[in-house]
Parts: sequence; C-alpha cells; structure tokens
Amino acid sequence: MKITEKINNSRYVFKEILNDEWDTSGIANYSLNELEKIYSSVDSTDQYIKSYGFGFACNIQLKHKIIENYKLHIIYYNFPELTPQPQIQKVTKSITDKILKLYDSDYLGDNDSVIIIVNENISESIEKNINNFNIELQNGLNETGLNEDIINDLKKHKLVLNSDYKLNHFKNITILNIDSVTNNLLKHRLIPEHKIIRDKQTIDKILNECNATINQLPIILKNDIISKLIRLSPGDICQIKRKNYKCGENNFYRVCK
Repeated sequence: MKITEKINNSRYVFKEILNDEWDTSGIANYSLNELEKIYSSVDSTDQYIKSYGFGFACNIQLKHKIIENYKLHIIYYNFPELTPQPQIQKVTKSITDKILKLYDSDYLGDNDSVIIIVNENISESIEKNINNFNIELQNGLNETGLNEDIINDLKKHKLVLNSDYKLNHFKNITILNIDSVTNNLLKHRLIPEHKIIRDKQTIDKILNECNATINQLPIILKNDIISKLIRLSPGDICQIKRKNYKCGENNFYRVCK
C-alpha cells in the first residue's frame, strides 16, 4: 500500500474513532489523487517540511466538542518524499525536541494534545522516550495549570477539574505506527466495545458496584494499542462490553496505568 493511501485511510479511521469527543467534521474526504497532490505539492525548502517530513502537509487539527479551546493535533512525522524508492526516514529521540519546538512556536496551543503518526515500527526506546516526555509535560502542566481560555470553557459547561476531567487529559502525547490506523481496529469482530469513563462520580459508582478499589481492577496499559486509539489516560477506567452466547452481554472494567 502506498504511503499516501495509508494516510488517506487513516483520515477515515480517525474520523470514526475520535468522533465521540472531537469535532471531526473538518476532516475532508479527499480522493487519493487529491491527497497525493497535497502531499507532493509542497515547498521542500519549507523549514517545517524539511524538519518534520512531507507528511506534515497532511496534518489534522481537531477541536474538542465541549472544551472549545482544547485541540488535538494529528501529526504525520518523518514521512519521505514520494519517489519510486522512498528513502526510509529513521525516527530518533529528537522527535520529542521537535514536538517541543511546535509548542514553543505556537503551532500547538500550550495545553493541546498530539497524536504522532510515524511510518515505521516504534522501538521500545522511542516508546520510552515518549513516555518520559509525557511525564515532563505533565509536570510542567502541574506547575502552570491550564490556560485561562480552557478554564473558562470548563466553567461555561459547569465542568470541574479533577472530577469531570483530570489534568493529565490535556497536553498528552501518543505515538502510533501508520499501519495501526489504516483500518479501524475497534471495528474488528474480535475486539469488544471499549468505552472511556473519566468522571469521578461514575468511577466511584462502578467501584461501589464492583465492591473494589481502583487499584484492585485489572490494568490496561497506556501503551496498549486500544488505549492509544481511544486516548486513555492514567486513572481512567475502560469499560469493556463482552458478549457470550450463554451469558449475554457483560461489562468488564480495567484501569489505565
């Protein structure tokens, strides 16, 4: 499958899996030819393209459906120029420095979150580097707090920080291989329905019904592919609907760590 075909497929997948929380109406339905023109018809001397790769021209920005000033950026990072034999661009630990530059340059809002899409398998060292980067960003957010626009959005909708939304839901970085989003894994017949539960009141109700503490629930890791796709954060509970021909439908719960 061509690189541009993978990117085009991923746009449709993101439109499906992010629609509950994010306004995906802005993701245009391009034909493959249209997307190839966007991908290829860029100024190769542009500093962003030179530093972040040709896929950068296909980036997506989504606005949160409730918190209007909170955005999610999907960044296609280090994708090669379209040639008969594209040169493989190795993703290195400098990826975190380059994402940090996007925050500093105001390309990203200071509380925005990012999904990074790369065109290669994600090594354990890169995954660890992104995890450490997330910790650094969250530590900074703990010191500065959310910006005034987002705080006003929360007040407008009568949402309470650390009850309806935790601080770690903001300024969160996820990295995915392009092959994991060319088809909607969440629609696979062997994957049960997964639902994020974030608000404290519902979590407390579930724990009471299960007669358990949150630390007694089974764990779903933040780096699990399902966690990444539905954007689970540590402390969130994931409700999993499993169907059994004998017992019918049952809910199971896991806590994100």
